[in-house]
Amino acid sequence: MANTRKAAESFTRNAYETTLSTTCGASDLTINVASTTGLTSPCYIVIEPDSATQREYIFIDSTIGATSLATTTVDNRYLTGSAAGSGLSHPANSKVRIAPVQQHFEDIWDAVGKVVDATWSSANAGSVKLDVAAATVNVAADEIAIIDADDSSLVKKESIADLVSGIAGTALSAAAGQLSVSGVTTTEIDASTLVTETDTIASNDNDTTIPTSAAVKDYVDSQTSGFADIGLIIALG
Repeated sequence: MANTRKAAESFTRNAYETTLSTTCGASDLTINVASTTGLTSPCYIVIEPDSATQREYIFIDSTIGATSLATTTVDNRYLTGSAAGSGLSHPANSKVRIAPVQQHFEDIWDAVGKVVDATWSSANAGSVKLDVAAATVNVAADEIAIIDADDSSLVKKESIADLVSGIAGTALSAAAGQLSVSGVTTTEIDASTLVTETDTIASNDNDTTIPTSAAVKDYVDSQTSGFADIGLIIALG
């Protein structure tokens, strides 16, 4: 968008017209007028709207007093549609008016463009997009947008903590938006990873499987079978 305007709401007012109470210089940031009744910042005004050589559009983004309008920078003056890009001054009693202007529609479409592809020539025009800043997630308090399949696919919000609780299953517990492992038993371990008594340790000489206690006992028993009890040997001398 041109100059310093942002994708935010700007206000207008039907049938607003007043006059300058003092001269408005070429670089003035405060415009003194007879009345500001009904105006809200930010808004756009045009001074000397009926003059092709003096017309000037200004963005008012600061304080509106009872008889004054303020803008924050000279860059907010001489907007598109003005008779010149700089150097205009306006005498006291010049007409000041609010009317629908190009910038109002630019503001609207800049805001729409944050959530919908509004480029006419784009093959994706009308598609939803998210043009937002990155942030650090607060898993215990932040919320995310979801498409609610149980309510006509309307867009809703849900907490990350509730989402995590919803996906927590066997051997997983959820607290404050985080998952933790608890109560893992052999039934949660993949069968190809777990070596049982039937599988035997001798047939699984590797570093990628885990033996059960029964498998270990069976292996130890098989290694000591046929040998005299060590206590008996010691007793016999």
